[in-house]
Amino acid sequence: MPRRRANEGRVGIGWDAHPLAPGIPCRIGGVAIPCDEGPRGHSDGDPLLHALADALYGAIADGDLGTHFPDADAANAGRDSAEFVSAALGSVAARGLGVANVDAVVTAEKPRLGPHRDAIRGRIAGILGVPLDSVSVKAKSWQGLPAGAGSVLAQVVVLLAPRAGKNVRAAAVRTRGRVRDLTRLRQRRR
Repeated sequence: MPRRRANEGRVGIGWDAHPLAPGIPCRIGGVAIPCDEGPRGHSDGDPLLHALADALYGAIADGDLGTHFPDADAANAGRDSAEFVSAALGSVAARGLGVANVDAVVTAEKPRLGPHRDAIRGRIAGILGVPLDSVSVKAKSWQGLPAGAGSVLAQVVVLLAPRAGKNVRAAAVRTRGRVRDLTRLRQRRR
């Protein structure tokens, strides 16, 4: 089997959708958004961060979010989706790659995301450790289509690029350390 060249970039795509339900906090892209309904899911239900984690895992051909964090695992109930992205980022860094850019589309009738777009971009850039201009988030509506009513859909494309030398190893160690620290914190809460 041919091996991947060291200077080769990778592309991943992620997709996730959740129904909206009353009384659930609304988190999209790691940002709390005022709304009387929120995405229902096993973890915090954040469809944008779930799609981002899927895109990262897909770009390195390492399964998907459900492979790494099954919804049947009680440890993932209510879990912050930023932890999923951080774990995926650790796997990316361990392969000598880093995020070059992210392009995301979120489709929903509510909440209206336009006023929160910059906060969402900033949160994603912070989680990934990339400049703000490496993250694009677009908000769309269902345009009256009945199939999407009462749900939030997120699609993400991510471009990974090779990183050089010790910076890659340091990023992998930092990311793995963050995931390990989060895992220890979760275990202490039990």
